[in-house]
Amino acid sequence: MKFGVLALQLAPWPELVERWRYLDELGIETIWVADHLGRSTEPWYECWSCLTALAHETTNARIGPLVASMTLRDPAVLAQTAVTVNEISGGRLELGVGSGASVNDHELTGVPQWEPKERAARFVDWTERLVQTLADERLQPRSPVPLTIAGHGPTALRLSARYADRWNAFGGFGMSAEDGLAKCRRDNQRLDELCAETGRTVIRSALVGYPFVAETPWRSEEVWHDFVGRWEDAGFEELVLFCPWDWQMPEGSVEPGLAERMLGKG
Repeated sequence: MKFGVLALQLAPWPELVERWRYLDELGIETIWVADHLGRSTEPWYECWSCLTALAHETTNARIGPLVASMTLRDPAVLAQTAVTVNEISGGRLELGVGSGASVNDHELTGVPQWEPKERAARFVDWTERLVQTLADERLQPRSPVPLTIAGHGPTALRLSARYADRWNAFGGFGMSAEDGLAKCRRDNQRLDELCAETGRTVIRSALVGYPFVAETPWRSEEVWHDFVGRWEDAGFEELVLFCPWDWQMPEGSVEPGLAERMLGKG
């Protein structure tokens, strides 16, 4: 099992930089940041500005957005941005994309809040244009930019089987650990069927923790090993955890130092 971290941009800048360096030294496989517009009293920094800084402040971890939102990003502009950050990072970028459904993002940008059917149709066209642009030799990338598609609906699964290097699942808002895992397992099995049709191999990844799949893996070492084992059994190869470790976690559900012991190189 590999481990990534969604390092939310909810801290003063010096604290964020320190956190990124710490995660890089810890040996985290991929450090992700979110792509939403902030509207709170807390600091919230723009996604691709953070990724450019991450490219400079880390040396080992791969970096990327989880996920670049269709609501906010034109696919041609996103492709050029991704290739640029990939170059800056020495080829360490993972490009995560999603259809975007944040009400806040739609309100702040003035983009209409599409109905699910229209959103799905738009995401198909948007993803295909992104893939075509990334394949354009005139972009001259240092190395191919791996594509992650996040989502749990039929459209995201079909697109993942056709285009993605990685599929990222997130269960559903407010799901219990049991229900969230069960849903992700079903979606994973459906992706197996679709990949059999396309003949492609896709990495299986899941974003776990509140407010998505309500796992609490930091209670104890025993709970951690059970948590990892259940997701491995469901066919997942990578788990993405939130940092700070206690973000939105129930009180008393984080054993101090456990994350460092379980995720560290040693």
